[in-house]
This record gives sequence, C-alpha cells and structure tokens, in this order.
Amino acid sequence: MATTKIRKTPGICNGAACLGRTQIPVWQLVALRAQGCSDANLLSDYPQLTRDDLKAVQTYYAQHPEEINAAIATAAAER
Repeated sequence: MATTKIRKTPGICNGAACLGRTQIPVWQLVALRAQGCSDANLLSDYPQLTRDDLKAVQTYYAQHPEEINAAIATAAAER
C-alpha cells in the first residue's frame, strides 16, 4: 500500500507524518498543492521525490484529513 511510505518518527519534524526516507512532512506537500503547485513543480523542487511518493501523500491525506489540516493550520499560525 502506498501509505506505507508515510511514517511518524518521534523527534523528526515534531512527529509529523513524513515520507519515510525523507524529512518532508505530508502537510507541507498538501499545503503546496493547495496553493496551486503542480506535481511537476513538486518533483522539480524536491528531486528526491517520485510520482509514487506524491500518490502516497495524497492517499494519506485522504485517509487523515483532520490530522493534516490541523498541521497546516498550526504551521500557518506559527508564521
């Protein structure tokens, strides 16, 4: 399953859901897409990511929207 790429590790990104082999939080990629960033732009900006990674992010978000939306709101409030 695609979401097996997503991990929460204490001490990494405050325990936020991240792509397992990176320290890129799911919420960050979801927020960028919501701002209009395309998959092509994300893959260009984050060359370590694959299309399969982006699919895993979308799947995780679909399964956990409250968690990710709360993380986006928290990050926005901290700015």
